[in-house]
Amino acid sequence: MSLPRTAGQRATVASVRARAGGYIVDMVILAAVSLVLVVASGLFVLLSTGWATSNISDPVVYGALAIVGLGAPLVWSLMNLLLLATRQQTGGQYVAGVRLAREDGAPLTRGNLLAWWFLLNPLLFSWPMAFVAALPMAGAISVALSSLTVVAFGIVVTLCVVAPLIALVSAALDGQNRALHDRIVGTAVVPAD
Repeated sequence: MSLPRTAGQRATVASVRARAGGYIVDMVILAAVSLVLVVASGLFVLLSTGWATSNISDPVVYGALAIVGLGAPLVWSLMNLLLLATRQQTGGQYVAGVRLAREDGAPLTRGNLLAWWFLLNPLLFSWPMAFVAALPMAGAISVALSSLTVVAFGIVVTLCVVAPLIALVSAALDGQNRALHDRIVGTAVVPAD
């Protein structure tokens, strides 16, 4: 499946530049969400240790790491899936003046949105997310030395490093500027109405 390659249709897809601009804005929003969660994690540690009057325990360390390492991807995903379901665009796409659409013109379904978000989407699997999610996992590895944690760490870091590169190369090589996750799901990023 691909979009028709007529001159009129080519003008209706978003440029790689607009997509990159939206991506950059989304990464700034991710940084803000992550910062809020880091502050929440610090407050959790302070409250759990009686405002630093007692020693920190392993469960408190794990809880603080989970607030950031699991909280950031969950909050980020829920926020963006809600925006995609209601506006067909992320915050960065709104600023860039683009939105998500199905290539056949049909309305987006929840399945389309979920698949688009979780299939190597560089908004979820991004270099900043590698730091936000992987650094707490590295801390958990140093405390627990669990092989499952080491494997999860490797998977997260690999996806976060590779997904943006795959998206950039696939969008640059595609005539309709669609990334791999767009082509798999049958969507395109188009100018907002």
